[in-house]
Amino acid sequence: MGKEMEGGKRNNVELFFLATLIFWLTSVCFQIVLTNRTQLLYIIAGSFFYQTSNSLIRFFSSNDPLFVNTSVSLLHSIVTSTSVVFILSTQWLNNGLSAMFDHSQLVEGTWSWAFEALSFSCGYFAYDQWDMLHYRLYSGWIPSILVHHLVLLICFTLALYRNVTINYLILTLICELHSVFLHVRKVRVPHSHHGMNFLNIGLGIDLFKAFKRERKSQQANRHQHRE
Repeated sequence: MGKEMEGGKRNNVELFFLATLIFWLTSVCFQIVLTNRTQLLYIIAGSFFYQTSNSLIRFFSSNDPLFVNTSVSLLHSIVTSTSVVFILSTQWLNNGLSAMFDHSQLVEGTWSWAFEALSFSCGYFAYDQWDMLHYRLYSGWIPSILVHHLVLLICFTLALYRNVTINYLILTLICELHSVFLHVRKVRVPHSHHGMNFLNIGLGIDLFKAFKRERKSQQANRHQHRE
């Protein structure tokens, strides 16, 4: 009975977050198609890019959903942190620090490539929300990671719709620099297991070849001894 109640609550959680994700996607498509906001296609491109990365990692490396999800998260951290560093460095060289962090610039302005970078990252969070729902990579009745993604999607998307606080949100993505090392640490352990598996396979093949050579040598010696 307890398991049935827990399963029912889990299904309700999935339905709620899946419904919000579908509603979000409908809203983005509406903005792109009906209001001609073609710049928002970077959101779709981001989702497609990270979903494709997921499929490639799953095909070439591992089918473990958690490992694949963490690997794609690592990729997002690298891409996003690199983009943010590039954007900030460019602005620093062109305008200086004082102009960069002016309130009007952070709230009303948009640095070069900031809109595209934020849109691409927004696409990642949509992909990650779907991946976690699909493979149930969360825990609890109110999963904090799903709530986190939902809040980010709402904040990022509304900012992109209204074209405000783009630069401010780009600054918040600096935290992805830290996430690079966090995800590397998570990926390294299962990856080392895969490496050991390949090593064991290689050693097994070498051992089998050595056994065959030794057996042939013994057979040849017996044949010569009989002669």
